[in-house]
Amino acid sequence: MASPGNHDPVAQTKPEAGLAALLTASAVPALLLEPADDGHRVVLANPSLVALTGREPAAVTGGDLWAALRPDGDRETRAVLQAALAGERPEGVEVLAHAAGGAAWWAQVLVAPVPETPYLLAQVIDVTRRRDAEGALLLSRQREALGLLTNSVAHEFNNFLQILIGYIDGLKRRLGDREEPFIQRAILRSTDAAERATILTRQLLAFSRRIAPDVRPVDLNRLIEGFGARVGPTLPTRITLEIRTSPGLACGLGNPTQVDLALTHIVANACEAMAEPGRIVVATFAVPPGDRGLQRPGDGAVGITVTDEGPGMSPEMAARALAPFITSREAGRGTGLAIVHGLMKRQNGTVSIDSKPGEGAVVRLVFPAVV
Repeated sequence: MASPGNHDPVAQTKPEAGLAALLTASAVPALLLEPADDGHRVVLANPSLVALTGREPAAVTGGDLWAALRPDGDRETRAVLQAALAGERPEGVEVLAHAAGGAAWWAQVLVAPVPETPYLLAQVIDVTRRRDAEGALLLSRQREALGLLTNSVAHEFNNFLQILIGYIDGLKRRLGDREEPFIQRAILRSTDAAERATILTRQLLAFSRRIAPDVRPVDLNRLIEGFGARVGPTLPTRITLEIRTSPGLACGLGNPTQVDLALTHIVANACEAMAEPGRIVVATFAVPPGDRGLQRPGDGAVGITVTDEGPGMSPEMAARALAPFITSREAGRGTGLAIVHGLMKRQNGTVSIDSKPGEGAVVRLVFPAVV
């Protein structure tokens, strides 16, 4: 019989049993950690966390927070996670994690002790869309600032340059027929300097358009599924959007925000081209390693196709479709595919168009495969 001051151990409720029920019912991805000799060990991962990481529960439990998220393995990231586990970052930390398929995503990790237990509760929130939006906004602001700066500098420089070119042309007309070596050498070098200055002005104008976006492994299957769920309901009622994924597709190296923007432009152009009811198919595909159509055939590639059932284009129009302000319609925007070309070029990707009159069009976006 139990003594008066003691509790029957059979009647006691284990703290993790109640926490397990709460975590399982929670829609917020979360982990329950307990202290261990080498840090903190995962004793429970709720279904939301399992779905977010794409890993089996057995692959998460028993390990640590690092093994569950698989972030980039630099010292700074490890230090940040250790600070969160030590309670030094109650506001949370953000790390670039990797899902089971290798796709990268931004994870916000908030760690707090569970009262009256030795456990820590780690909540993991996918903040990829916010980080991508912030990155796109920062890139836009950088491009705008550099654009204003280079335009201003190039404009003033061009004013000075036109004065010099005018005087050089005048000297050529007045002194061009003289045989003095100094005069001929001065005219030649002045002309050469003016030409080089003109090239420099063009380079200044182009500089602001060469800021590369942040690229990382992207799960294209997941990306087009999200794109279809978001864009499909907004299309005209005459248009049906179909999404087709490729099982086992490797990740592509790109920027998800810019890929999504490229798809938005392509689908918008396809909708404008399809005056009659029809279907637009967005699908992923793989290019096997060794394909000689790639710059690096040994690595292989992955991509996205957008196929429409519009009137198609003539070979001449298809060849010029990626140029700015080119349109096959009387009232069209004409810049969508040119923007797509710029977006893909900045990600080291490619875009191509196959189309014939009466057979619709196929736009292919190709990205380097992550091996």
